[in-house]
Amino acid sequence: MAELEQLLEEGAQGRGRAIYLVEGDEYLARGAARHIAEALVPEKDRALNLVVLDASVGAREIASHLMTVAMFAAPKAVIVEGAEAFAEEVDAEREIARARELWQAKRQRDAARRLLKLVRAAGWEAADLAFGSRTAPAAPRWRKEIGAAPEESDKAWLQELAAFAAEQRLSAPPQDVQVLTDAIERGLPPRTHLVLVAESLPPKHALARLASAKGVCIRRRAERRGRGIETLDISEVVAAALRPHGRKLARDAELELKQRLGDDLRLIATELEKLALYAGDRAQITRADVEAIIAPVREEEFFAVGEAVAEGDLARALQLFHDELRRKANASAVALPFLGGVAGAVRRSLADHARYTALPAARGARELRYDDFLRTVFPDVEAELTAKGQKVPNPYVAYLGYKRARRRPRSHWRRALVLCAEADAALKSGADQRLLVERLLTEVCA
Repeated sequence: MAELEQLLEEGAQGRGRAIYLVEGDEYLARGAARHIAEALVPEKDRALNLVVLDASVGAREIASHLMTVAMFAAPKAVIVEGAEAFAEEVDAEREIARARELWQAKRQRDAARRLLKLVRAAGWEAADLAFGSRTAPAAPRWRKEIGAAPEESDKAWLQELAAFAAEQRLSAPPQDVQVLTDAIERGLPPRTHLVLVAESLPPKHALARLASAKGVCIRRRAERRGRGIETLDISEVVAAALRPHGRKLARDAELELKQRLGDDLRLIATELEKLALYAGDRAQITRADVEAIIAPVREEEFFAVGEAVAEGDLARALQLFHDELRRKANASAVALPFLGGVAGAVRRSLADHARYTALPAARGARELRYDDFLRTVFPDVEAELTAKGQKVPNPYVAYLGYKRARRRPRSHWRRALVLCAEADAALKSGADQRLLVERLLTEVCA
């Protein structure tokens, strides 16, 4: 693995590599790719000679950009984001999340192509992406045929995406990665560089092998020295965000920031910019500054609503909802996504109840210990989900589902699901959103 500083120096001196593969955390990997491309291409030439694509455009279009000689006699760089999409097996949940991000970033064509590629194997077309509409596949069919399903809060943008894809007559890009690898094998035009950005590519993947043979691979990741969030190393993000402002972050302020924001590096960088402005003329950002303007919105905490609902922990569920309200300062931007989280937790609990009451080894009067569960019950769970083509959960997560399934009758979760449906209808009919969610949590967690 090469050091980024060394590669930037080589690029600025006109000694850039033909192909770069940057793997790791999305925020750091994208940032490193941009730095590399900017070192390769002088600022005055970037408008025409620096191209940023998403892998969803397809290997043929990327190859076309690479083989097109730059208009002016200057270096050319083509950045391809999301290159993990070229792997034969993709994470459906991650692909849906990536499409959501692209759509929110107003990159509608890339978002549509990415989802069309994901659903191509199932024989779906643009109309099938309109999740939530009467004619489109429902969540169970998504999970069965695609491997993951969108959230309830995804309905609006997915229906817009489906209409856009149909209007633009978009289809999934060709799968032929061979076109791209052949172009690289033959040799790119002089002073042309390909920068691939991926969370990870299998080492034996053709693009990974070419990067090792004809270019360079680098890894950009915020390392953890332990299991807790406090061990996450965010020094690089802190330096990049605060150095231009001449500010430093106190050690206890950094710890509090990680406790509130989790490991979302992009969010951490954004909030650091706010803290730099809030600190005014002070050279150091303190823990008090973090507590004053940063709401506790760790992704784990938001999605922990599922755990709070499943455990019947009303205080925790309300705290999560109020924390999210603090961040958004707008109940309408919180209530529907939060309701989706509650409904998802209820559906999982209902599914767990049905699964474990159907397995003889799980129906005993005595609650099994974890090691007994692993030996007698989990193999059946693993076999069932594998046969359905669904993702097998972590064994301990499955064990928690088993324990929760024993605590409440199926009628409770069925009633809770009805309450979620009624709340969804009420939210879309103009009900007081904050009051409605608080009432729902009270009833579901009762």
